[in-house]
Amino acid sequence: METQKHTPRRCRSAGRVTAKPLFLWLAASFTMPAITAASWTDGWLNRANQAPIIAVPHPVTSEPQVPLSPSRQEHDFMLRHIFEHGTYQNPGLYRRLDIKPGDVIWAAAGEQDEKTRLGTLHARSTTTTIERLSDRRVSRMQSLYSLARLTGTSPTLDASEWTADEVCGPNVTDKETVVSLAKMAWNAYTAEPGTGEWQDETGRFNHSQGFGWEGDSLRGHIFADIDNSTIIINLKGTSPAVFDGAETTTNDKVNDNLFFGCCCGQGGHYLWHQVCDCMTAAFTCNSTCLVKAIRDENRYYAKSIELYGNVTELYPNSNIWLNGHSLGGSTSALLGLTFGLPVTTFEAPGDALAAARLGLPSPPDVHPSAPQTRKYTGAVHFGHTADPIFMGSCNAATSACTLGGYSMQTECHTGCVARYDTVEDKQWRVGAGYHKIRSVIHDVIEAYPNVPACIPDEECFDCFNWKYFNSNGSESTTTSSSSSTTATPTRTATCKTPGWWGCLDETTTSSSSSTSTSTSDLPTTSCVKYGWFGGCLETTTFSPTTSPMTATPARAPTVTTTRPLAEIRSITKPIPAQTSA
Repeated sequence: METQKHTPRRCRSAGRVTAKPLFLWLAASFTMPAITAASWTDGWLNRANQAPIIAVPHPVTSEPQVPLSPSRQEHDFMLRHIFEHGTYQNPGLYRRLDIKPGDVIWAAAGEQDEKTRLGTLHARSTTTTIERLSDRRVSRMQSLYSLARLTGTSPTLDASEWTADEVCGPNVTDKETVVSLAKMAWNAYTAEPGTGEWQDETGRFNHSQGFGWEGDSLRGHIFADIDNSTIIINLKGTSPAVFDGAETTTNDKVNDNLFFGCCCGQGGHYLWHQVCDCMTAAFTCNSTCLVKAIRDENRYYAKSIELYGNVTELYPNSNIWLNGHSLGGSTSALLGLTFGLPVTTFEAPGDALAAARLGLPSPPDVHPSAPQTRKYTGAVHFGHTADPIFMGSCNAATSACTLGGYSMQTECHTGCVARYDTVEDKQWRVGAGYHKIRSVIHDVIEAYPNVPACIPDEECFDCFNWKYFNSNGSESTTTSSSSSTTATPTRTATCKTPGWWGCLDETTTSSSSSTSTSTSDLPTTSCVKYGWFGGCLETTTFSPTTSPMTATPARAPTVTTTRPLAEIRSITKPIPAQTSA
């Protein structure tokens, strides 16, 4: 069954009214109770997905407003709320700071506590096609997520449950809009001291004890336009501190290595922060163990669903956009895939691998292990080629990511990617210093005259050299010690003329045997201490003893190797670049 196609709707503001909706409302006034009775009655609804069948008219003004063209709609956004959701120490924590119209908001402008006042951010909207589930209630999506956690696989949904909708989203071909969204992703906003108080929505924690809840939470900045017709949820990105203890750095590192590491920080450099114990051999990872670690309830993705539910409770009839930088951008992309929302990210690491491991629902024509091949997601990822985190190359031994304990190994994005080629155009050298959102805004987005075309990333594939297998939990991991010997070939005669590629004696024969005997009495030298660059600093010498041993081949575990989707769908036509009007 083919995906349903809804009739395109105009991206109009809630305050714009024509005479037609008024007559429709008068004609259907006797049917309004039936429509109300048919509404969802869930205790925690995603009412943004319950667009009323007939709009309730607003008072008619003296001068009727003509709706603007969908590609030229204007919005002025202001910061309205800052949300905090506990993740690890206090998973039930939920606090909200409301920003009043007269409050003064500051945004960090530099490295030395320099601040600039945050004003109104202007953006334009347009319609975009998103393929998403018809029933997107928060309770239903949480049930699907719980099912994926229990079964370890993505839930199978019929094609009739999917629909292709024309939704209101940001105009990502407009430069001013992209700059405003990037400034929203700056995420270092503070209110004037004494102008706001945090509201504890849970009432179950004694925050006067000072356990540091700001360092143990998922943070979201909520922007709204003047009439609340469009709400933007901006999720906090990774804290820049290298060592643990600054703001949410420790939790960011855990989630970064879960989302963007091939085996959650294992199998690489010593400095990587290991957040699971799922590697069983070199470049071999227990997929069952890995999926369980990434789907734990206290991870950022689970909390982002709760935060989204709280926002839709405050604004049940508004359009929702998602936005974010770095880890916040990738988490926003995962949330957008879940609820079918427009997403804009900046310098976000590849999110396709995390989407596959989380078991997010996929349309029937998309393989769950290759979400990067999915079309019509509404996600646009902005980045430039000098940022190794965005490009998936920040994993060398001496890279800033490795020194900070981050395992950044993914490069595949869902949706489409808009790349600024700063390496070619500006002759920049690749470095993690270019990952900062301030540099991206001033030196890249504002510096380029046009917005780059957005191209799908369908043929990308992460962790191609790794093998993954499913298990029942009985397999040993890298922390348990085990020993086995394997059969090795031995020669029946001593080689007298050894060469580069083997023995050169014509009369020497070789055969394979499962029994080998050590007869050498020569001392053996072994290195016990290595230097930074691999050189041996200390050796020890010992003499082996003669001992026959029979080698028993070890039974190889069943290994399932992941590979790219065999039937790669044709690449979606790129979104052309457009100069802002």
